[in-house]
Amino acid sequence: MKLMNPIAKSFAFIGLALLTINCSDDDDGPQKIPLFTEADKSMIHSDSQKSWHIAEIINHYYDPSYELEITLDCVTDDIYTFTAGEEAVAIDYGEVLCFEDIDDGIFTADHEFFESNLKTFDMEFGQTLYLHFARGYINESQTAQGVTFTHYRLTELSEDRMVFTKGTEYLGDYKQALIFEAIE
Repeated sequence: MKLMNPIAKSFAFIGLALLTINCSDDDDGPQKIPLFTEADKSMIHSDSQKSWHIAEIINHYYDPSYELEITLDCVTDDIYTFTAGEEAVAIDYGEVLCFEDIDDGIFTADHEFFESNLKTFDMEFGQTLYLHFARGYINESQTAQGVTFTHYRLTELSEDRMVFTKGTEYLGDYKQALIFEAIE
């Protein structure tokens, strides 16, 4: 029986040690989105009232031909105010409206409207906070309108940033997201 060369033995030991270290801890894998409770709303409204603006929109399914698409340029100057004890979110529109360009000669989007609520739901990922987000328009004679709405799951939350997403269960894997920053 032939003995292994001491150098080869050292390399084998180091290789085995590295393999064991790399395989023993799976912290580098995808992290599931945490669940948020009613108590977490305190950070969103600061136990009174707190204003935010949308700093980024992620939409991998963006369709420029869909007239109800929400883009960053039309919401970045809007102010969203969350108030303690209220589910409804108030909005102050900025200069650029989302649907002001809808005018086909017959129908014009004369008025834009918004509705949003911060609620706790028990949906597919468990009970957590969701943002119901709806935005739409109506013409002057109120004979035609369009609206888009959805629920976004609270995914990340800090004093100055919150992220609401759709269609993912892992942090960072955002196909559709609204990313808010606090207004100081």
